[in-house]
Amino acid sequence: MAYPIIDSLTGTWIFVDGQRVKATDPVAQFCYEPTEEKMFYEVIRVEQETPLFWEDHLERLRQSIAGQFAIQDSLYQDSRDLIAANQVEPSNLRLVLTQQHTILHQIPSYYPTPEQMQQGVPTGILNWERENPNVKVINSAYKIAVAERFAAGGPFGPLFELLLADSKGELTEGSRSNLFFIRGTEVYTAPDNRILKGVTRRHVTSAIAAAGGILVEKMLTYKDIAAQAVDAAFLSGSPIDLLPISAIDDIQLASAQNELFSRINQTYQQIVRDYLVSHQPRQTDTKIAP
Repeated sequence: MAYPIIDSLTGTWIFVDGQRVKATDPVAQFCYEPTEEKMFYEVIRVEQETPLFWEDHLERLRQSIAGQFAIQDSLYQDSRDLIAANQVEPSNLRLVLTQQHTILHQIPSYYPTPEQMQQGVPTGILNWERENPNVKVINSAYKIAVAERFAAGGPFGPLFELLLADSKGELTEGSRSNLFFIRGTEVYTAPDNRILKGVTRRHVTSAIAAAGGILVEKMLTYKDIAAQAVDAAFLSGSPIDLLPISAIDDIQLASAQNELFSRINQTYQQIVRDYLVSHQPRQTDTKIAP
């Protein structure tokens, strides 16, 4: 099913095949029209004019493309130039690569509010199993299913995220995030081969160990959670960092008050701060926007 390369946008400028142009420039018109081209993509959080964990995102992009075509050497510098030109924060940087085109643009963020961090967010369940979870490619049928489930809402109002359930009812990951459960000192998450290995997730696993948690590869079902098999649950993702879950469908959880979650979150935030300090843009890193 055809889908446009750009379906959401913030900022005045985009990059089209290595050239910075106005988002309204005729040369960019094809980006907004449905295409049958296979699209590989990454969404990267922009913080302090820095694409966070760039190296990890680029490596995952390379793995997804698997040598089908080359990635432009200028991708990092073009991304820096785009961020400097647009001057929109908070936002996310979106890279979309096809066999023919490389498109860079920024999209609105959906960072959680302070209230959501303090109270957690409601989630619902979507019965969907990714065909190849480790390849980040745009699937229009999946996007439609996600949109319809979000529109349906839940018992506690609008849903912040959907948790994907496989054919056995096991919860694997979020529609745009990774999923973790806490029980005592153990933190459960799905095996790598069952999910899209999130960039944030990689650093969260380091934070779990540093915070005194024990990481266990284990998937749970809705019935497990209803039987009080967990103390808390949280999401991780590039735009949201770590976010406690307050409900899964009609099951409420006091995740935001969980002591281990708080320690993991604090440890992860220090990892982010250390990265930003080591990757601050120099005067020579960016071009002056006209």
